[in-house]
Amino acid sequence: MINAKGKILRQAFLWKSQENLSCEAIRQRLASNGIALCHQRVGKIFRNPFYCGVISHNMLDGAVIAGNHEALVPQELFLRVNGIMAETTHGYTIKEENDHIPLKRFLRCGKCGQLLRGYIVKKKNIHYYKCSTVGCCTNRNANALHQRFAEILDWFALDFPNDALHLIKQQAIATFNQCCLGYMDQRVVLQQKLAELQKKIERLEERLMAEDIPSELYYKYVAKYNEEKEEVETEFSKPGLEMSNLDSCINTAMDLAINLPKKWLAGDYCTKQRLQNLIFPEGISYNRETDQCRTPRINSMFLYLAYLKQVTLKTKRGIPALELNYASLALSVARRGISIYL
Repeated sequence: MINAKGKILRQAFLWKSQENLSCEAIRQRLASNGIALCHQRVGKIFRNPFYCGVISHNMLDGAVIAGNHEALVPQELFLRVNGIMAETTHGYTIKEENDHIPLKRFLRCGKCGQLLRGYIVKKKNIHYYKCSTVGCCTNRNANALHQRFAEILDWFALDFPNDALHLIKQQAIATFNQCCLGYMDQRVVLQQKLAELQKKIERLEERLMAEDIPSELYYKYVAKYNEEKEEVETEFSKPGLEMSNLDSCINTAMDLAINLPKKWLAGDYCTKQRLQNLIFPEGISYNRETDQCRTPRINSMFLYLAYLKQVTLKTKRGIPALELNYASLALSVARRGISIYL
């Protein structure tokens, strides 16, 4: 059975797969959860097939066999993470945590769809982003793309007067409370299910001690109940916002939204990566030939903020920096089903 440390390591695979975080950023997250590892050790864990339930060893002459241990992660997730880890470039040196190239593995090539890499021309001491696809030729000065990205972020910044900001805060509180109605009901159901599973396990133990059932049946059903219990605990442990922290969390979010371009430009590598992935979960594509940026998805809240900003200020221009006109912006907001309580 996977222990608490294993569950956190499993989460590390998801951080790599879903957020495309660097090994250093993941190492820091693991440390904050009580698991201290060096940078190299994180990479070795991601590449070790043991964690997806198979064994590979020199004594096996290169063969890979199924292990008897429980897999920490599905093989699909393991392969996806290793695909990200294997995306390397050639001909220049890459520094994993480099404040000069925070958009690497976030920007995509508008021609072939591959993630752009960052590198430095040492003679000029200038950083660039480059597509690794042979013959693609997408290559752009990093500072120019950083300025372009800051201009995109400005469309989502809340540069409103204080009275309007107060109304927006009240809107955020109302929206959160509405979203949490189902969340709180779900937690009650999960708590009840955990209690029922625990009673079943205890009842099995009592019956085993009283010799009402053979040990084979006990181990069969206790494994089944423990598996169900682990699934419920995983669902139950998903991060949720406590109501007592709501005001401070919204204040933090408001400060971020008001100073969005400044926060990104002033942040370190990890801060920038977290911000850009928060707002654009599927990244941004850049077409070198047209010098245009596009994105398939914008975080619903920031999408709403951009729309609200333009309605309030009566500047119906859409987001030209992302080739999104006003009609498309309004339609995207409507499709997300965001309600307005102002």
